[in-house]
Amino acid sequence: MTPVRSRARKKDTAVERERLQRQLSSRVDELEREREFIRTVVNSTPALFCVLDKDLRVVRYNDALENLSGLAGDETARGRLFHEAFIAPGEAADVKRRLLNEDDGAEHESAFRRVDGSDAIVAWIKRQVTDSEGRPCIFFSGIDVTTRRQEQEQLRASRARIVQAADAARYRIERDLHDGAQQRLVSLSLALRSARNALKKGRTTAAARQLSAIDGELEQALEELRDLARGIHPAILTDRGLPDALETLAVRSPVPVEIEQVPKERLRPQVESTVYYVVAEALTNVAKYARARVASVRVTRESGYVLAEIEDDGVGGADAANGSGLRGLADRVEALDGELSIDSPKGGPTFLRARIPV
Repeated sequence: MTPVRSRARKKDTAVERERLQRQLSSRVDELEREREFIRTVVNSTPALFCVLDKDLRVVRYNDALENLSGLAGDETARGRLFHEAFIAPGEAADVKRRLLNEDDGAEHESAFRRVDGSDAIVAWIKRQVTDSEGRPCIFFSGIDVTTRRQEQEQLRASRARIVQAADAARYRIERDLHDGAQQRLVSLSLALRSARNALKKGRTTAAARQLSAIDGELEQALEELRDLARGIHPAILTDRGLPDALETLAVRSPVPVEIEQVPKERLRPQVESTVYYVVAEALTNVAKYARARVASVRVTRESGYVLAEIEDDGVGGADAANGSGLRGLADRVEALDGELSIDSPKGGPTFLRARIPV
């Protein structure tokens, strides 16, 4: 081979090597960017991710799991047994068994240790995978459902209180009917029988007196039934709407009440009755406990919601968590997917607000 041809071949080889190096460098940069992108995605999600080796030792985990557990950086958890590093002690053995034996994709719930020492409820699954070097691994993924579980528990408790309140209301109505109207109607039946016998015997004067007494008893029985019906649902709310019903509450209140604003258009019956009872209970509490000079009521519509706001200038200190009245109101409001809040610092004023979807 001539020296010229040899030099040309060496030059071509060098050019090709340089091209391959550039191509390799570009591919390495591409893979690094892809790895950084995946790392960013994994660490940005609220889901909890962890890779375990076949012995359940931690290989790596994402920021969400680090933030939940307080184990910062791989150096503090890497190599440790997963169930000992992250799981609440009482459930560690169960989680270990499920990781080793349960089928892939089966969902479980377990208590994880939080950084503050409390437990977090995590819904999780695991899958068998193979790492880049062909080694078997376990991929764990989960999500913190503590808040959801607490909300479900609160909802169940609220529903239980609503059922209890409904049962108590039915019992009260049954008792009121039995002790009031029913007894009066039994008495009237006996009085009518006596008047009928008096007429048969020609004692018209006695019969007239008895019929007059029966007429009075009937009026009282009707009044008792009206009072009972008002306790079930105020007739004025059904017949004349929220503005007149709230004005009636204001007139009856021993504390001066100003009705500042109420929608004139009719709302859904459930919304109207809930607003009515919120205002009624709030004004009752003002009269009983607030030692207020004046109270105000404002009901408005805003962005698909009805806002009922009651304010008084009393001594404050009201707490929705204490007392069955306010708790019952919260249950009633939440049953319509609404929210009840109260701001009542010591010394007042007290501001109660119900926000209900229309």
